Amino acid sequence: MFFESLLLIILIYLSYQDICHHEFNSVWLSLPLFIGGIFYRTPIFTICAVYILCLIINTLTNEHYIGNGDLDILAILLFYVSFYEFWIICICACSVQLVCHIIITKDILPFVPAITFGYAVILCYYYLN
Repeated sequence: MFFESLLLIILIYLSYQDICHHEFNSVWLSLPLFIGGIFYRTPIFTICAVYILCLIINTLTNEHYIGNGDLDILAILLFYVSFYEFWIICICACSVQLVCHIIITKDILPFVPAITFGYAVILCYYYLN
């Protein structure tokens, strides 16, 4: 659980950067990427294929719906969680984002805090069980 906790701390810091500046420094993702690449649970070909497909779609839509940095974080999360847990993270993140969009009526909201919340939910679930 050390690596998962370290990833959560990094995600919290990136969430802060995303809230303040609507962007974050991707250098902070290099350590979780390196650790995840060594101890990955999901086949690396699957992660790369999904990530490349998402980047292509994102480029074609001019990053209108989600930023490339958000995709980087989601791809790194695939190294740390199963596909089932990944979908729970996505559902939690999208639910939080929808509620925030209703409450804070802005056009653009940072998505990294919602992803971080979803990941924290997964970690809390496993810490409690």
